[in-house]
Amino acid sequence: MAVTLGAKAFTKVVAKSESAYGTPSSFNDANGELLHTDIVGVIDPGVTVDLADDKSAGIRPKRLASSATVTAKAPVITLADAPVSARNLPIYFDALATITPTGTGPYTWAYTPSATDVDTIKTYSLYLTDGVQKYIVDGCVPSELTLSADQSGLLQAGVTWSARNIATTTDTSTAAFAQQYFVPGRLFGVRTNSSFITTVGGGNAYSTYATNWSLTLMPGAAPLQVLNGDATNVNAGGVAYTGAFDGTLEITIASNSSKASAFPLADIGATKYVQVSGVDSNGYGFTASIVGVMENVTVIGSESDGLILETVTLQLASDGTNSVKCWITSPLAARPASA
Repeated sequence: MAVTLGAKAFTKVVAKSESAYGTPSSFNDANGELLHTDIVGVIDPGVTVDLADDKSAGIRPKRLASSATVTAKAPVITLADAPVSARNLPIYFDALATITPTGTGPYTWAYTPSATDVDTIKTYSLYLTDGVQKYIVDGCVPSELTLSADQSGLLQAGVTWSARNIATTTDTSTAAFAQQYFVPGRLFGVRTNSSFITTVGGGNAYSTYATNWSLTLMPGAAPLQVLNGDATNVNAGGVAYTGAFDGTLEITIASNSSKASAFPLADIGATKYVQVSGVDSNGYGFTASIVGVMENVTVIGSESDGLILETVTLQLASDGTNSVKCWITSPLAARPASA
């Protein structure tokens, strides 16, 4: 007899913003933004069970089945690093700060996390299916986000979503594929300055011999378990900024005079102001300006395509006013509504 199996890991991932935390969006319609992401990913239910191990129960086995108690649920969804479209990328940042896009197309989504206060989190619901199993995961907010690009590929993103709850669903999302725009890595450039770069293309252009970069942001957002007095609800009680904002920028550059003057060995421990930016012919792209402490620099690197390459590692910091700012220019005009 025929056996029905999931065709691949994720046949469809759809995102909708939520009307309120703890209120999952419905996906039995054509609304929502279909994420054009890699099929590779993991859904971890995040269930914590107290098994009452090694309790006296009058039997030889170390635990009694009826004594197991579910104490918490905090799902995690991991989407693997993969080329990310300029249409999808704003969603990852909007969840962290509730961004209002500007412009008439391309639309600019500016992510400027506060250095002194918490931002307004806008949680999302995700619809995930392998073609057989269907789930809605709600209360989602990125707890880690990595973007990267190299000279021979496309802008990539990988995201870890922390969530409130995961549940099976009978909904069938008919969200349609929208035109996606991908940014080639070769379009990215590196810029440096003596102060924080506040505009796209500000500062001074670095040597063209930068071959790749990787930016990891850990905004400190996570589900928060609370004593809610609800015997039927073991899900996270809320979502909040519970940790420090942190991040790392790594840039691979050629061993040349520009590297020696911009990122010398003597500057390890010094403050650097750096921007990476790439925009395609449609005006769609990604830019990130950071304040970083130069933690390390490779002084003799490896050879690739005839170049001696070296890596600069910058740890995200604050100069008292600025830390990081990201601009996404996108065809997406507004966040995908919950209905």
